Amino acid sequence: MEEKQTIVALGAGSITKRVYSDGRIERCDNVKDVGQYMERIDEMIDRKRKLLEE
Repeated sequence: MEEKQTIVALGAGSITKRVYSDGRIERCDNVKDVGQYMERIDEMIDRKRKLLEE
């Protein structure tokens, strides 16, 4: 898969990727353990929101 577009991923173990116009790429991963993911869902949402709002 080429790294040309932003990907929003949801769920345990997933990775959201933001591709900027200058070609820079930043990633935001979720915890892999489902129990921890459920306990920390608000944290995961906040991290993705910050990445995508920049």
